[in-house]
Amino acid sequence: MPEAQRIFGIPEIDETLWTALPPGWLALLTGHSGSGAPLLAKQFAQAGVGNVPVLFYTTYERTEEVTKRFRDFGWDPGSIKVVNLADEYYERVLVRGLEVARAREVGLSLGEIVEARPKVRTSGSFSLTNRMLSDLAAIDSPFRLVVDSVDFFFEVLEPHDVTTVARQIRHRCQTIGGQALIAAHSIAHDRSVFGLLQDLADLVFDLKATPSGDHYEHELYVEKVAHRPDLTHIWKAVVGETGWQVEPRGSS
Repeated sequence: MPEAQRIFGIPEIDETLWTALPPGWLALLTGHSGSGAPLLAKQFAQAGVGNVPVLFYTTYERTEEVTKRFRDFGWDPGSIKVVNLADEYYERVLVRGLEVARAREVGLSLGEIVEARPKVRTSGSFSLTNRMLSDLAAIDSPFRLVVDSVDFFFEVLEPHDVTTVARQIRHRCQTIGGQALIAAHSIAHDRSVFGLLQDLADLVFDLKATPSGDHYEHELYVEKVAHRPDLTHIWKAVVGETGWQVEPRGSS
């Protein structure tokens, strides 16, 4: 199929689902720790390279680890804009909080006060929500976007702020023909809020790893295809040299 119509670069899935999707859509990918969902999120990003600008937001991996994983499977990280939201939050919120706590505890010397003055005037506040929404507002053409993972958002934002970001991503996708995937690796989130994310998504995938003897067997669940429940399916999945692959229907 044409490269512009790839979801994961997995032909069996792409060919089945693409014609059922609107021009712009949002997907939700779940998968507990160890399931391999982070690799599938990167594969989704890679599938858009060469067709539209691709943005990959990581919230728990170091940037160099993300780019290494792309290279491990022969993918080009240079074609993807990697944004490390966790690092930005740490540097602009947590470090500042630690500095304030230290100042309250032990005070500051005159030299430290003088050195900090320009930073205090120019740093301003940092909002993770505004950071994401400003990026979305700046996109005015079809795009592909990955958030891996939304777990970090649940840690640092109010629940309604998490759904606000998801709604804005979906709206931008619908407006200009974007394709976005939000990944979640924890099952400990507020079920009502997480249910809203599932409702917002046009596609819902769940990657499962089940013990089988001395190894794990993986299955990719297509749990939701908007307006096409007949396209939901469970695929046996394996990792090959070029990423995740699925076994054709009917194979043993």
